[in-house]
Amino acid sequence: MNDMTPEMSFVELVRHAQRGDRESIERLTAMARQRVAPYIYRLTLDHDLTGDLLQETLLKMIEALKNIRQPESFWPWLFRTALGVVQHHYRDQAKQQQVEFSALSLRRLKQYLDGDHEDGLNRLMRQELSEAVLAAVAQLRLSHRSVLMLRCYEQMSYAEIASLMDCKELRARILFYRARHALSRQLKRRGFGKGLLLTALGLFEILTAPADSAAAATVSASSLHVGLAGTLAGAAGTPPGIALVATAAGLGLSLTLEHFIYTALFAGFVLVSFIVALYWD
Repeated sequence: MNDMTPEMSFVELVRHAQRGDRESIERLTAMARQRVAPYIYRLTLDHDLTGDLLQETLLKMIEALKNIRQPESFWPWLFRTALGVVQHHYRDQAKQQQVEFSALSLRRLKQYLDGDHEDGLNRLMRQELSEAVLAAVAQLRLSHRSVLMLRCYEQMSYAEIASLMDCKELRARILFYRARHALSRQLKRRGFGKGLLLTALGLFEILTAPADSAAAATVSASSLHVGLAGTLAGAAGTPPGIALVATAAGLGLSLTLEHFIYTALFAGFVLVSFIVALYWD
């Protein structure tokens, strides 16, 4: 496999594991453990529970390996499996999908607070933001937490997320837009404006990173973009979206017929996006 690209090497690894090669299964399991553990922890914020659910996910992975028809889609498939395990746990336990942040790593927080940063925040503000972002994420719906983790920390494309969710790419964009909006709203309630969203997401990554990682924030501004269609459809039904339609309709009254037609078409597009978003969410 040495002369293959990393992508081809991984596909071959999956195929060897599917054929029952023990060494390949062990390598694949180790890779899966390293990548999926942080995802499950960020969904549950519970170290002990993460260990249990990770083990269950890996067992399901090994049992279902032979059924994977597209080895190149292994990671979306595995993350979908992990999400299903987490969802099943909450349903079985009759628990709410909200979580607490009692498992916050104090060592991670201390390292962050003691370090040098260029975020323009003093130590007290960084500590308050740390507490705020953990509390805010804990209040999000599980589906919103999941899409944020996949997009921001696993750096999945919307196409990959759509494959994981077994839906259209636009729906993945809509869900991410709404998850981002929900997190911004939770942070605002705790006194932090929209301008700190990226900083907050980077901080959450640091505070929930595996103990043996470098704990550096890798969230980029580009990962928060959803595109025009995703924004319009995602905003539909929200107060800003309704205001947008009302404004467009109001402007049409004072414009020429041609401009009115364009405005009406735009308002119609937003309305259709609203209906589609309602159907999907």
